[in-house]
Amino acid sequence: MSRSFVALSLAVSCLALGGCKKEDPKTPEYWQSSLEGAKRPDDRVRVIESMRTSGNVNEQFLPFLHARLSSERKPEVKAAVARALGDLHHPTSLEPLTAALDPGASDVPAQQVNKAVVGALGRIGDERAVPSLVPLLRSKDNYTRIEAIQVLGALKAKPAVEPLIQLATDESAEPFLNKKAIEALGQIGDPRAVPALMRTLTKERRGMSFYVESSFALFQLGAPAADALLPVLDGKDAELLTWAKAQGVNPASYPMKAAQVLGDLREKRAVPSLLKQLSFTHSDPQIQALVRMQAADALGRMRAPEAVKPLSGLVGEPDPTVRDAYVRALTLLGGRDALPALEKAAGSGDWYAREIAVKGIALLGDAREQPVLAKLAAAEPARTAADCKETGEEGCEDAAALGKKRADQVQGHAAVLEAAQACNGDAACWSQRLPKANAVLLQRAALELGRLGAADQGPTLAARLAERDTEARATVIQAVDWLADAPGGAKKLRDASLPALKKQLEDEKGNSNFVRVNEDLRRLMVKLERA
Repeated sequence: MSRSFVALSLAVSCLALGGCKKEDPKTPEYWQSSLEGAKRPDDRVRVIESMRTSGNVNEQFLPFLHARLSSERKPEVKAAVARALGDLHHPTSLEPLTAALDPGASDVPAQQVNKAVVGALGRIGDERAVPSLVPLLRSKDNYTRIEAIQVLGALKAKPAVEPLIQLATDESAEPFLNKKAIEALGQIGDPRAVPALMRTLTKERRGMSFYVESSFALFQLGAPAADALLPVLDGKDAELLTWAKAQGVNPASYPMKAAQVLGDLREKRAVPSLLKQLSFTHSDPQIQALVRMQAADALGRMRAPEAVKPLSGLVGEPDPTVRDAYVRALTLLGGRDALPALEKAAGSGDWYAREIAVKGIALLGDAREQPVLAKLAAAEPARTAADCKETGEEGCEDAAALGKKRADQVQGHAAVLEAAQACNGDAACWSQRLPKANAVLLQRAALELGRLGAADQGPTLAARLAERDTEARATVIQAVDWLADAPGGAKKLRDASLPALKKQLEDEKGNSNFVRVNEDLRRLMVKLERA
């Protein structure tokens, strides 16, 4: 609405009243007069929106807005008033806002009022609104339902748990609503949700998986989720297995996904079962590899030293993707025991598999491995030539140049080994290398700081959580997570890094490059928020 129209409306109303004493836009009376002068609903909406953006609205406006919400009959104006009350998010608005709700609304304008009111109640954040919000989970309008789901989750509303469970598992509802209900159950954190979340963990509808939302919700629930997942990992939850079979879910998917969540929870009770899964067999090689890889990942994140020996026996795996999971787990575990196996693996498989093993040496070794790198670099041109003869892969038009490039890449890791020799367990030394470190050196420094439990260096390391290289970022997240477990570490990180972490997640929302790695970043944020 134009300023001239507001002024004209006010002038007309003043003349009708025989003159106005106040025309100050900082007062409720100014805007009340403007509203009275605006006869059409869309004009009144413009007046309210102008008021909201004027910067003048404060608690003095509450009586005027409460009265207007009650008296207004046009739904679009009523919704605008609700949004204005949401801006103020004052507890006294609770009663007039809940009175404005119509759970049975069937027409679009009334549903839009409900959505606006629910949003305003969410901004107030008063749990007394819960009884009025729960019925809206059955609203005929999905937008209102989504708003209600999100507000109830943010309010950690226990009375909403059963209706949300029903909605999370309702196959007649839109999958997006199912997902939102799962997310809200995770926020509320009530153990009653665990059985439903165990099912949605592997559920798919209309080609959509609910794994991301369900695994995060189970992580948020913590101990009750771990208690339920442990028998699943061992294949001892007969009821769940029967349900999975009836749903056509591959039984192997449950141990695999249970391993992931138990790894997220750092559940040490799972270690014996996870070790067994490293030798899991299946008629489908892909399923076999996936179960083993997930177990390796969980054991690495839990830093279970018992896993070094069996994982060392697996790093000869020729598939680069599978080998990468085992090597990464070993680098998380730390120590030198895996180096002989990595050296052997660095001489086998294609270039991509060899490169992974070389990087493992860089992340675990020190100056003693310098001759190993030199030997591998010297052998690389011949290995590349053999690869080119066999596969004719990209770059093989000049096999000699490609071989030299790869040899230089192998030898380039020598700088990481030199840093390991120089720092040798000195947290401050590693911390000094963080600001200018390339991706591999950053990973080595992060792992060393994380394993050392150097809580004082946590904020410095957390400053690299925005690293663009996703593999390096994943390692930094893991190391910061370990530092959060060190004495005093979580508080230091919360005080120094949590606001930046929240902003980063918001800024990167929807960025496909970071969707996967930022799932771990979200878990870290939850951990710090709870510190």
